[in-house]
Amino acid sequence: MSKDRKYKFQEDDICIVAYPKSGNNFLLFLVATLLYKKKLDWATKGMMIQNIDSEPIVGLPSPHLVWSHHGYDPTYPKVIYLVRDPRDIVISYYHHFQKYFGDTRSFNDFFDAFMEGSIGPGFWDKNIESWLDNQKNVNNGFLLIKYEDLLENTFKEAQRIIKFLNLNRTNKEINEAVKWASFDNMKELEKKQHEHLNGRSPLVNPNIPFVREGRSNSWKSVLSQTQQIQINEKFYKTLKRLGYDI
Repeated sequence: MSKDRKYKFQEDDICIVAYPKSGNNFLLFLVATLLYKKKLDWATKGMMIQNIDSEPIVGLPSPHLVWSHHGYDPTYPKVIYLVRDPRDIVISYYHHFQKYFGDTRSFNDFFDAFMEGSIGPGFWDKNIESWLDNQKNVNNGFLLIKYEDLLENTFKEAQRIIKFLNLNRTNKEINEAVKWASFDNMKELEKKQHEHLNGRSPLVNPNIPFVREGRSNSWKSVLSQTQQIQINEKFYKTLKRLGYDI
């Protein structure tokens, strides 16, 4: 991408940042619906929300919503940072690689690569810690959201988001946004708009869904005892900092 086609932040931009497979679209659907009072879907996402790594979108609604998987960057003006248990992330990321990149590795091999930091954007804890350590340096504010809290009580987390963004929304509007951002609704939308998620790459497997279960603690029945010990030891500091059980 040429420099003149790189997105430049606006002062009132709102950035949704997370390590991949942390429930990013769950949060994006919720925030966009609350912010714009308009229902985002798979067909309109590419016109309403700016990917920091993509060319600037013409006609973005204001204020701009920008999403990113990057580590801390002092130019991000206002950040909602989403965290998820890495023990669930590695499972979701494995299916993502199978769907979009024709990855034929076993889960065990993928897990090892994840633990070695060779799956982009690198080590989970480094990405998280870079933002946690610099949250006070985000000019217009930083809000931490845990995926597990968002899943358990979406309405309550939506209220926190509304307060952070200085919005005035009724309970009815919040409930509508919560319903729209639900995994059940995103799954139904995928069935109707699958072409917007599958694209044209020959590597994409259309038989693997993009929106999966959306559950938490799947790792307890998927990861081996050895893998659980390994990931707990590797990310112990950050897991404890975020209040995850080990």
